[in-house]
Amino acid sequence: MPLVLVGHDKAGEIALDSLKKSGTNVDYILLEEKPTNLMNIIIPNTKLEDNSVLHSWYDPITLDYTMPFSKNLPTTLPPQLMDKQIYLILDKFLPVNLKFIQNLPTNSKICLDFGHIRFFEHFTKQYLEQFLKQANFVQLNDTVKDLLFQRLQIQTETELFEKFDLDLLVLTKGKKGALFVFSEKGETKTLELAPPIIEQATDTSGAGDAFFSTVLREYAYTTQLHSEFIKSTFELANQSSREVIRQLGSRIEN
Repeated sequence: MPLVLVGHDKAGEIALDSLKKSGTNVDYILLEEKPTNLMNIIIPNTKLEDNSVLHSWYDPITLDYTMPFSKNLPTTLPPQLMDKQIYLILDKFLPVNLKFIQNLPTNSKICLDFGHIRFFEHFTKQYLEQFLKQANFVQLNDTVKDLLFQRLQIQTETELFEKFDLDLLVLTKGKKGALFVFSEKGETKTLELAPPIIEQATDTSGAGDAFFSTVLREYAYTTQLHSEFIKSTFELANQSSREVIRQLGSRIEN
């Protein structure tokens, strides 16, 4: 049973060849009859305004440009969903995503995941603030915190929470746990929680996503944030992460 799939194209062949040269066992890698996945890169254009960006698609292995970014992507919900409460999750900060969240119904919840520096390092303070002004729930990790705070010109998690009037802010710290910032009875509260000692991890891929998705689920089904809710949510999210790291790959086996 193959554990890894790559496209049956030049990029896939280069990837396989690189793995072989490094001595990696490629017996469980299968070529698929489709292109290798592409990566979206954001590049600032210094000739334009401070909050402007350019974006394009390129092959992460060959570095060849593959297609221009489409300007025809939908930026509004289907009419039948306009009266629903929508929880929108974003970990990419493209202009089309910004336009989309600005067109959402007012009862929607915007959840931003700052998971990797490369997804926002090319954007300016003014541009990122447009996303955060729309946000209700923000998660970031300790590998992106310094650059994000520097870019936004803020000093603390509490400052970020209050500046953008968030419902919930979560800073994940890997084995050290997580810091939650929330409002309880009109007062900003911080709660730092550490997990029990984690057993030997098989593969940490997907642990952060498992944590985020569990917190998001609990957030979506509560009507009030308070300390006991945060503690309970942390326990559930931590358990989800532990289940993921016990196995190879980022999906929980049934």
